Amino acid sequence: MLKAMHSSKFFSMVILGGVIFIITISFLFWGIGPKSNDQSGVLATIEGERIMINEYWDKYNDTYRRMKEVYKTEEELNALDLKESVLSSMIDRKVLLVTAKRAGIDVSDEELKNEIINTSYFQKNGAFDPALYERILSQNRMSPQSFEAEYRNDIIVNKMNRLIEETAELTTDEMNMLNSVKEGKEQLIEAFLSSKRNQAMRVYIDGMKQMVDITVKRDLIM
Repeated sequence: MLKAMHSSKFFSMVILGGVIFIITISFLFWGIGPKSNDQSGVLATIEGERIMINEYWDKYNDTYRRMKEVYKTEEELNALDLKESVLSSMIDRKVLLVTAKRAGIDVSDEELKNEIINTSYFQKNGAFDPALYERILSQNRMSPQSFEAEYRNDIIVNKMNRLIEETAELTTDEMNMLNSVKEGKEQLIEAFLSSKRNQAMRVYIDGMKQMVDITVKRDLIM
């Protein structure tokens, strides 16, 4: 697949533009409720892909609770600018999904099924348990259909992440410098690669944002 993408005109344009933070597979945790009376409005559209206001507040509330465990004061939390950070991360995800669709990257039903049944959260005694699966989704107020649609997108985003990260390589000069290190060389190499992968992801998504139609109604979350 990587070879095909490199050979396509689309992917060449993308690489020239260059892509944001690594998005890993995550489950949707429901928050304490939206902080806006408008719970059904569209907050943003990215090439037809919508971010709903209630979806945003769910993500924001979950992020706020997690950050509050680390940052104890309101001043520290305010400095994080969580509203904008959460919105940006959601837009970045949609940009990757749009990019994947254009590049023909998808997830088959069989691939999705295998990912779910091999997820430890849904296993009992080492095997997939349908009753446990439905119970966990119910506890998180999710239907199998909504969860599976979101999980399919998670897998697609991870595929894009891996493809983009593969474009980040250490230069000869960097390798020579790292090879001269006597202690902790492997850890240092991994740190360099991680940094370059993150940079590649940031450049790629920023480049793609210039190529897709994005509309945001920030007043809905202010």
